[in-house]
Amino acid sequence: MLLQLPSILEKFQKKVEATLSHTIRIKPSAQAPIYLWQSKIGGKPHWPKGMDYPKSKTGEWLFFLAQLNFVEIPALEGFPTKGILQFFIAADGMFGLDFDQPQVQDNFRVIYHAEVIEDSVLLESDFAFLPHFDQDTPLPQHASFALNFSNEEEWLGPPDYQFDQVYPEAFLASFGEEQEEVMDFFYEMGSKASGHKLGGYAFFTQCDPRDPAVPMQLLFQMDSDNDINTMWGDMGIANFFIRQEDLHALRFDRVLYNWDCA
Repeated sequence: MLLQLPSILEKFQKKVEATLSHTIRIKPSAQAPIYLWQSKIGGKPHWPKGMDYPKSKTGEWLFFLAQLNFVEIPALEGFPTKGILQFFIAADGMFGLDFDQPQVQDNFRVIYHAEVIEDSVLLESDFAFLPHFDQDTPLPQHASFALNFSNEEEWLGPPDYQFDQVYPEAFLASFGEEQEEVMDFFYEMGSKASGHKLGGYAFFTQCDPRDPAVPMQLLFQMDSDNDINTMWGDMGIANFFIRQEDLHALRFDRVLYNWDCA
């Protein structure tokens, strides 16, 4: 796909196109999932009987946010091709976020099931032990949506921390009076990183929480979405980041979790 640039940037076509990244776009379906092992947002997770269900550091049950069955998902470089990845958060008003320790999974959990059980008899189906989660969750407790996936392309834009590395201030200042036009283009590129997805560039309503000294890529992103009644604060967005070597090793205990809103 040839990226269309404004005329002022055409001579930097290769520089801009070098930031190409692939992402798996996630589109919630109007239909509820049928199987416990199906990819979904909300509802009931794929949970083997006898396995301890995740709790917060204070012993409260965590809220099931989403699960991704990689057999159902188009291949994405560096990501698993099988297994189920799940995301749980605390219903504590902050959705389990700890600004000081965003990689400590005391109040959120990322769990990977290498082996998928496709037998309902062996999976927990009665989650009556869970409390009634009130408004302190980003989606209603009993809402559940099957997911569709598509492989798409995107390019770097602000406020991703990598933007300042690829397009330093001196480069942008070189456009003089036309710098505003250049930045409008890049902000448009950055806005396309919103939505639900796996991999690619992250979107923020405020700023990138990652430390440039510790490179981490986007693992999973879940946006506010009126179509499925999800809301992170005031039309915010949630991101889960992972070190590349951890993703390759299927290690999910050092995931960085963040959400922000306007």
